[in-house]
Amino acid sequence: MAQLLEVGADNAAATKFLESYIQSGNLNFLIGCGASFPAIKVAGPIEAEINALLSQGKETEANIKSLEFIAAIDAAHDALVKNSKADVKAVAAAYGEFVACVDQILFARKNILLPRQANIFTTNYDMFIEHAASATPTVLLNDGFDRSTALEAFQFSPERYFDRTYRSGALHSHQTEIPTINLIKLHGSVSWRRDKDTVVYEKLPIKPLTAAEKAEPAKVADYLQKHFLILPNLRKFHATLMERVYYDLLRLYSKAMDQQNVVVIAFGFSFADEHLLDISRRALRNPTSQLVIVSYDKASVEGYQTKFSKQRNVTIVAPDAATNIDFRRLNAILLATMSGQADAA
Repeated sequence: MAQLLEVGADNAAATKFLESYIQSGNLNFLIGCGASFPAIKVAGPIEAEINALLSQGKETEANIKSLEFIAAIDAAHDALVKNSKADVKAVAAAYGEFVACVDQILFARKNILLPRQANIFTTNYDMFIEHAASATPTVLLNDGFDRSTALEAFQFSPERYFDRTYRSGALHSHQTEIPTINLIKLHGSVSWRRDKDTVVYEKLPIKPLTAAEKAEPAKVADYLQKHFLILPNLRKFHATLMERVYYDLLRLYSKAMDQQNVVVIAFGFSFADEHLLDISRRALRNPTSQLVIVSYDKASVEGYQTKFSKQRNVTIVAPDAATNIDFRRLNAILLATMSGQADAA
């Protein structure tokens, strides 16, 4: 059964627990929609609501609900670019701290047997991580797209996730690995588009629909079709390309968890996605893997324990009943593990 680690106000128990995994393990993060709250509302029961409409043959109503879901994320992205909303600014700042902290952890690593790489898996469609990386000069973000050509739209090449970057000295032949963060967006992104038989990345957002256009089912369907997103409904795979890319990304997650001495730190993630829950459970048969679930509040612990009732290598890091572990507090815990790395050096 999953173990519970309760964290006091000083965060000391969580920091001590995570230090060894961060210093000597293959580092992975699993980020869910809770990390982007309140800039973007958590999905909640939207999948069940959309599926209910589809099962009743109400495709137009289901598309409208999907449109509203995506439009809210597009609006948050627009506010992120314009730096125009307080809640978006706050969430962007938390992501910025997180990305910078992961970069520092990788840079401080002294174990040359471990790659200076970390994987960030996320089911979020939003652009907070990409924005945070672009605003942090030291961060090298690999999002799986080939930018070796001077095209406006970059082609998706998942083999890029296996690249490692080194810097050589000017006078000597020594090489130093540059820290790299791999970003794997398991459900797609608002920046992804279809281009024939592949996926491309485009910076320009899709133009939002007007009120009049939202009343036209064909316009709504076309708007949804332009995005490359694994939408939260029973028609997840209405295109062969989407199905292929989705399973390629899931295999990357499975492969990461199958590594030796791997730690996956999950935050803002409920494990409501059955595919990811099943993959996580199977991968935890690897006795050297460790899943650390950072619970926002004490009330969520029981749900996690139920989902991982048969797994012993799962630890739920939870606050006491009077507090929460939000994104900023998680960043503080991660940053505090750096003192252990400094001591080890």
